[in-house]
Amino acid sequence: MGLLRIASRLAPAVRAPLRSRLAICPVSRSFASRSLPRLGHNLEDHYDFAEFMCKMHSPLGEYLIWAVIFSTFLVTFGPLLHSNYYFTGRFLPKDQGNSQLCDDSW
Repeated sequence: MGLLRIASRLAPAVRAPLRSRLAICPVSRSFASRSLPRLGHNLEDHYDFAEFMCKMHSPLGEYLIWAVIFSTFLVTFGPLLHSNYYFTGRFLPKDQGNSQLCDDSW
């Protein structure tokens, strides 16, 4: 309790310079005003985005990212597997199977 009592006594002294600075230079808000940059660290983000860190948000965005990842796999390897099936009747060739490119019949 002693620490809380000391902090409550010091709080008005700390806030006083801020009030005098605001009185000298009043902040005007307009359509194109921006906030001051918050130069913090990742621990502040951890507590600011507690819902995200505790997985309390909707998982739809994460599902969308995984769908994009799997769609890149499908777009890349799908035509390759389809062409194998079209020309050879198999999606993937047999291991150690003969092919026309490695044939020594000539």
